[in-house]
Amino acid sequence: MELSNTRWYNFQGFLLGLYRQNRLDEIQKMVMDYLQSEIVHQCSMFDYGRAVDEAILFFHPYSGNLDGQALQDYYQNYQQKDYTVWNFSRTEPVVYRDSDLMPDHLREKSRIYQQWMQPLGAYYGLGCTIVRRHFYGSVTMFRTKEMGDFTGEELSLLGLLNTHLASHLQMLYPNGIRESDFRAVDESLMGKYHLTEREMEILRQLGEGLTNQEIGRRLCISEVTVKKHMSHIFEKMQVKNRNQLLLKLH
Repeated sequence: MELSNTRWYNFQGFLLGLYRQNRLDEIQKMVMDYLQSEIVHQCSMFDYGRAVDEAILFFHPYSGNLDGQALQDYYQNYQQKDYTVWNFSRTEPVVYRDSDLMPDHLREKSRIYQQWMQPLGAYYGLGCTIVRRHFYGSVTMFRTKEMGDFTGEELSLLGLLNTHLASHLQMLYPNGIRESDFRAVDESLMGKYHLTEREMEILRQLGEGLTNQEIGRRLCISEVTVKKHMSHIFEKMQVKNRNQLLLKLH
């Protein structure tokens, strides 16, 4: 694959940061931020997962550009009906474009396209399964029809990224990732700073970069209530603002 000097330089900088990072949530954000800058797309998501009884259990999905309700809707109602789902049973990593899996006229008739993708304006998809002896997760990006399909170069770049991502995750979690790996971090923070379960929920949303208003919508509470929880978190963790809080967490 031939890439411009600028693209190679950016990729090498991304890898340097990736191999220094050992927090699963920060790896998600780092990957999504890099892809947003290098592969033009409308919306995207990165989830972790684990093979359980010949099925994949997905958990901790992240998106920097998808509405929280749309993200939740996908995993609750459409993930098992996705026409790309056969890729997730493969024992080797798969990097794919939706248009290579199924002709456009058939994709347009699928339930996931008509009920989930089309309302978002998503038409073309590019994704990969993160596999290295174990299934670790997946990354998916979408474009509108007007933006055109993903290119072969973009497919190759995602494949290159996926190779390093899978290698790093295997190094950190040689037996695969479990949902409890996230809970262990949460429990450590809760115990150290005496945080409540609701305050931990606020903290998770804050880590995704959500505003108070967005956190309120996702958790179905008022913005005033979010601010009250934030004030308690600041006091318990002995910080004065969000920036100090994020620095302390990271």
